[in-house]
Amino acid sequence: MKTIFYLTFFILLPTSTPKKWKLKKTKNNIEVYTRAFADNPFKEFKAITIIDTTFEELLGAIYDAPTYTPDSKPNVSYRILNGSKDSRFFYYKQEMPWPLSDRDVVTELKLVEQTEDKIVLSIEPVSDVLAIRDNCLRIEKLSGSWLLERVDSGIRATQQIHMDPGGSVPAIIVNPLIVKGPFKTFTELHRKLDSYKKRT
Repeated sequence: MKTIFYLTFFILLPTSTPKKWKLKKTKNNIEVYTRAFADNPFKEFKAITIIDTTFEELLGAIYDAPTYTPDSKPNVSYRILNGSKDSRFFYYKQEMPWPLSDRDVVTELKLVEQTEDKIVLSIEPVSDVLAIRDNCLRIEKLSGSWLLERVDSGIRATQQIHMDPGGSVPAIIVNPLIVKGPFKTFTELHRKLDSYKKRT
């Protein structure tokens, strides 16, 4: 199945009061914001949308990804088959332009809180799930979350990610990705869930 989790590169949690969010793109009921953090050249993103769906359907779409294999293609998120009921592991490799080294990351998507009206998932890097691949720099500094909230018109989904790609990659290459990536993720969420409703 085609993945909807297109990962992009961001930074760590702030060491001081964060800057205000700036709206960078709004289209098709999707809003993407970015903000800068003190003493770090990389930006953070927050993407928001409302989907006419249920918690169960939305979680299924977020978890949906092809199974990882050693020859998996780059720029696609893959599911690693060793998670649990409340935890999923994903692998992602980002091709970088020469002379930069490619980056990859293994993240754990974990259920943190679930109530009748809200679900919180954390996104954290893990180092002991998958061996580092040759000619690739493993991302170690990442923090993010999904916030799913019940509203009158469906479920409001907010994804927020903050990552440092490591090495010497320039921010001028990384920062432009933080709007395109989440917008593609949310567009694919809408496509998959709208298709599900048409089938049912």
